[in-house]
Amino acid sequence: MLKKEYRLRKNADFRKVYRSAKSVSSRYLVLYPKANKGDGIRIGFSISKKVGKANVRNYYKRRLREIVRHNLQHIKPGYDLIILTRVPVTELGYHELEKNVKYLLRKSGVWID
Repeated sequence: MLKKEYRLRKNADFRKVYRSAKSVSSRYLVLYPKANKGDGIRIGFSISKKVGKANVRNYYKRRLREIVRHNLQHIKPGYDLIILTRVPVTELGYHELEKNVKYLLRKSGVWID
C-alpha cells in the first residue's frame, strides 16, 4: 500500500490533473503527469468499469500500486500522476504491466535512471 503522502485522492485534484496535464499513452495504460508546486509525488489510479467487475478492478489497482511503490525512487519529485487503465490490461501479467508503467514514465520525462 502506498503511504498517504503519495496518494492522490480528492476528486478536485483528479480534475486538475486531467484538465491541465498532457497525456502519454500505450495500448494498455494512459499516464497524466502534471508538475505540482511541492516537492512530493502524488499518484492516483483510475480503472474503468469496462475492465471488469469490482474484484478485477481492485486486482489491477493493487498491482499498479505495488509497481509504483517499488519504483518510487525512480520517479522525479514534484509531480501529480494519474494512471488510467484501458480494457486490454487484463491480457497482461505483472512484469508486462510493470514494463508498460516504466515505459510511460520514461516517455513522459518523469523517470530518473
